[in-house]
Amino acid sequence: GERLRHAGVLGLAALVQANPYEVPGWMPAVLVLLANHVLDPLPIRQTVRKTFGEFWRTHQDAWPMLKGNFSEEQLSTLTNLLVSPTYFS
Repeated sequence: GERLRHAGVLGLAALVQANPYEVPGWMPAVLVLLANHVLDPLPIRQTVRKTFGEFWRTHQDAWPMLKGNFSEEQLSTLTNLLVSPTYFS
């Protein structure tokens, strides 16, 4: 149920937060998985938004170089979440 889904989202969020300033090969897929839960009920949605806000804070300066690690499809999924990070703070 919802608790299990939130546990999974928390685990994925921890993976992302464990790698500030880097984008390991597995991270784009994890971010897309998290993005799929941005409209879930609270507290899941809040965890996802916080994770993206923090990701953007730590990756924004190097984004022109880092975005090459993402496929076009991944970038298109994530763009709306990354362009307005204040929405997630």
